[in-house]
Amino acid sequence: MTVIKIEEYLQGLKQAGLTHEEALIYLTLIKHGKKGTYIKDITEHIAIKRTTIYSIINRLHEKGYVRENLEREGPKGAKMYAAISPELFINRIINKKKSEIEALEKIKLTLFDKLETIYLESIEFSINEIDDFLKPYLNPLYEKGWKVIEHLVEKSQITYDFEAYDTTLLVPGAKFVKDAGFMVFKYDREVESDSNTLNYMFDMLSRKGKEEVLNKGVGVVDIELIESDIEIKGYKFKGHLPKFKFEHTDELVQLTETVMIPIKNKIFFMWAENHALILEMADTIFNTEKL
Repeated sequence: MTVIKIEEYLQGLKQAGLTHEEALIYLTLIKHGKKGTYIKDITEHIAIKRTTIYSIINRLHEKGYVRENLEREGPKGAKMYAAISPELFINRIINKKKSEIEALEKIKLTLFDKLETIYLESIEFSINEIDDFLKPYLNPLYEKGWKVIEHLVEKSQITYDFEAYDTTLLVPGAKFVKDAGFMVFKYDREVESDSNTLNYMFDMLSRKGKEEVLNKGVGVVDIELIESDIEIKGYKFKGHLPKFKFEHTDELVQLTETVMIPIKNKIFFMWAENHALILEMADTIFNTEKL
């Protein structure tokens, strides 16, 4: 084997989970096939102390990657060791990883989802801490067990020509996406029929939302925003049915829904795990606005 090939093989073995020294010893044993070889012979091929080789061989043997050749015995009872076949080796690694992932998935369902809820509840805002403008919209949700965990208000209108109210809510009963977004942009003019303003806000909020999710560190590596008409109470509003791509998979998963609702001098923008939750938020808007 050339030096380049050896380095390539060593890198692959290390990616599979072996240390550099374990990979060297396994690769050396591979060259001796099913018969295997003695520790003494291994020391002649790689620059690792014999005592260290014994320790590593025992570790590889415990993991099931190296076996003793009991059919052969060297001088003075010296043991022969052989590597298991590369195909069997990588299949064992894959099966081990699958078992670990399955165990983690079980822990996630039984423990970490509960810990996430505890974490989110610890940063919640009471209804009295919410801006007075938002209380009529959010109070009905509070009564159903929803909780505000983020609350940002910008009324200066220095940068934009609107007041901004941005809240993130913890949703009771959500299965996968436990939080939801409820945003309001209040203008000093009517914007319900202003297509330029509506298009600008829709594009800006969509872009900003995508960037925030990608930067959250929740394992999302890409988002496909699929524009869609979202029907609420017989009306159709612009929205998205986003698809998410997570680490270690090429599959796109549709998990949430977003919608923008313009009413008079306000623009409401919401996102949640599913359409039913969007409807709950929309109800508070329609009732408060007396539509």
